[in-house]
Amino acid sequence: MPAFFITLFTLFLCVTSLNSYAVSRFDSSPNIKTHKDYVGSNICGQCHQPEFQQWQTSHHAKAMMSPTAENVLGDFDNQTVTFNDVKTQFTQREDGYFITTQNEVKKTETYKVAFTFGYTPLQQYLIDIGDGKLQAFDIAWDARATSEGGQRWFKLLPNEDTSPESPFHWTRQTQNWNSRCADCHSTNLSKGYDPIYKRYDTTFTELNVACESCHGGGQKHVSLVSGDGYKKGAATGFKADLKQTRQFVFDGSIPIAQPKGASTLAQINACGGCHSRRQVVGDIAPDHDYHDQYALRLIDDPLYHSDGQIQDEVFVLGSFMQSKMHQAGVTCTNCHNAHTGQIKAQDNSLCTQCHTVERYDTEKHHHHKASSEGALCVNCHMPATTYMEVDDRRDHSFSTPAPQHSDTMDTPNACKSCHRMQSNEWSAAAIKNWSNRWVPDPFSSLNARAQKADVLALRGMVEYVSDEQYPAIRRATLLSLTGNIPSRLTAETIAQQLSSNSPLVRRAAVEASGFIPLQHRWGLLKPLMTDKSASVRFAVANQLVGYSAEVSGDDYALLSQLLREYEATLRLSQDMPTGQAAIALYSLNQGDAEGALAALNKALEIEPDYAPALLNLADLYRGLGDEEKALATLQKAILVAPDSGAIQHSYGLYWVRQGQLETALGYLKAATEQGDSFVRYSYVYAVALESSGQLENAIKTLEAANQQWPNQYDVLLSLILYLEKAGRAPESWTYLSNLSAIAPNDPEVKRRLASMRRD
Repeated sequence: MPAFFITLFTLFLCVTSLNSYAVSRFDSSPNIKTHKDYVGSNICGQCHQPEFQQWQTSHHAKAMMSPTAENVLGDFDNQTVTFNDVKTQFTQREDGYFITTQNEVKKTETYKVAFTFGYTPLQQYLIDIGDGKLQAFDIAWDARATSEGGQRWFKLLPNEDTSPESPFHWTRQTQNWNSRCADCHSTNLSKGYDPIYKRYDTTFTELNVACESCHGGGQKHVSLVSGDGYKKGAATGFKADLKQTRQFVFDGSIPIAQPKGASTLAQINACGGCHSRRQVVGDIAPDHDYHDQYALRLIDDPLYHSDGQIQDEVFVLGSFMQSKMHQAGVTCTNCHNAHTGQIKAQDNSLCTQCHTVERYDTEKHHHHKASSEGALCVNCHMPATTYMEVDDRRDHSFSTPAPQHSDTMDTPNACKSCHRMQSNEWSAAAIKNWSNRWVPDPFSSLNARAQKADVLALRGMVEYVSDEQYPAIRRATLLSLTGNIPSRLTAETIAQQLSSNSPLVRRAAVEASGFIPLQHRWGLLKPLMTDKSASVRFAVANQLVGYSAEVSGDDYALLSQLLREYEATLRLSQDMPTGQAAIALYSLNQGDAEGALAALNKALEIEPDYAPALLNLADLYRGLGDEEKALATLQKAILVAPDSGAIQHSYGLYWVRQGQLETALGYLKAATEQGDSFVRYSYVYAVALESSGQLENAIKTLEAANQQWPNQYDVLLSLILYLEKAGRAPESWTYLSNLSAIAPNDPEVKRRLASMRRD
């Protein structure tokens, strides 16, 4: 990927613009719109009363509601709270519920609550700010019991700047319902975005997550039942059977129930979209394959820890797909009631459905007193992480605690959930004392090294990727990272995995192929232009953009069709800055600099402070030879995101190009100190230090970089050169040994090794 598109990993990826208010307000609150294929939950409930009644108690039914006395949980009895020096008042009148707070221009304004959003453990409130936009207000009601610390108003994102100047202000797009929340909180949603006026006319067939969100439109089913054409299991009117799941039975030979019958992904397809971090790539329908609807995020930092445990809010599926349960064919309703959404049991009987009591629900297995917190399976194998300040969510990878990794990889240790005063070393010793037989999945260490592009991890990564006993999402994650370590072995592995049975692995192989010259990439990826999964096809499109001029005939027609399909998919996210940034990258790869420029400016119209667009725009201006605009854009970017290593580095390079090395050094150094720093920033900073006569500081910078990102060719070679220049050649021999391990045939390495042997 060119330097033009450096992605900044932030907690929220997109925010909305105040410029939309330049257009007159468009009053179009979200509303119900009938659809010929949808009948509504009340019709479903006429025949399915038990299921309907269970659903009415669920989070799905309460995902979004009208603000009535029954539905509003928060205290609107003239309550006033102050957060970040902003006073907010919650009041109630005969005509509704109201929030009086600071608006986008720091004026006090009273807003009527349009809808409730969520129910427990917290409830938010949606505010209509005009132009069809609903915003989730960032002071929420803690719906937990008082004994648990609840029944209070509290501030979301308490550690962020949420002033009107900030991208995290409640009126901006981080809190926009239409683009960020709506498709998972209502049924059969149509976003209705107008890209000209930047406003919404959003509709849905039901306000909340109702029956047809999961089962699909019910009109055909009702018609079949009404006309005596219904046949159970054959002619139901639904394209997917969510009830049919794999069975698990004990055969007496081992203490774990064994799967019987064919596995099905029907529930993953129906439930997974709203319970995962993903990008929409196709029509959303519960009967469509998940990978034809979405591109699932892999086990990326900062979404997950390097061992696969949840870190950011990833909504279950990516975690669950790492588990042995998923591999065996376990699915959602094996543990959850389909209609209430609740787990089937609160104690270990949930797990002993498939794991015998005699083997697993004993002190010999869990090493804790019976009925204690430590004896609960979920506390060791599904540790909880708190999101949105009060919402505890359990990890669904069902992993075994590995405290021996926690200190070296900075990963959570489930033992410390209870044993807070004990060290990770103490936990590791305890587990080792229980059993020496457990061998951890090598993914943890491989992924930690792969994220640092450690060349010496490549062979282990390739072996893991090629072993189908491991979860596809973990294999795909490592495969995607092989692209950062270009080699013949990497190319061979990519070519092999392009025919994988897993769409996740195929997509990762495509994404990792970017280092392969385009003409050779074409030969590899051409067969996948018609892949059955949209997520794979669009990864192919992204890799082959710009190659149309090189092909003709049927190849040209097929590639053109794929690119048109891809363009339509990009437009699904055109109301988000990230979507416009993707359109800009696509345009640039097509050779359309003007199109890229227009898309980036649209991103900044949506959110003037969207740092990635500012950085990419500055790079584009530089590429077009307009250094004046590049400087002005970089100056704004560094004001908006001073904690961005990418921006600090880019600004430093600007001053290098201007011949002002001393000025550049401060920014290049700052780049190495940010959370998104990576090895290239340290290498460039060291070179700049050496060029300015600061040889010792350059050596120290490279030594630190080598500790953080081991086995990097440029870092090791520069360290050797600089130590030799400083008259400290013997100190370079350790680095030379490391360099010879990753580049044994390099002429410089061979020459130095020969010289060292002579000495």
